[in-house]
Amino acid sequence: MLNARLRQRGPWFGALVALAFGAIAASGVLVYVRTKVTSMRYELGRKVSHEHELSLDVERMRVETAALASPERIEPRALELGLIYPKPEQVVSLQEPRLAGVGDVAAGARR
Repeated sequence: MLNARLRQRGPWFGALVALAFGAIAASGVLVYVRTKVTSMRYELGRKVSHEHELSLDVERMRVETAALASPERIEPRALELGLIYPKPEQVVSLQEPRLAGVGDVAAGARR
């Protein structure tokens, strides 16, 4: 019965219905793709903002590390703990030939 009605409508009716369904399907796909692209743009914006915040954190930590490692900060605390500067005879240069065997001991060799 349905086929009889379709035949009465003419030869182009089936093609027109298929074209309409195709247009509806294409519109649905277009809406989905545009929605996905928009959400990805928002996500990208959030990621870029987060990256910027992290780079600021890294820079703050570098400044803090430099401040904490500065001799001006360490020296008073070391003196409070009773540490003193070494005397000139207590300073050992590792470039001196008389200490050539010291490097071997440090490397794990036995005497």
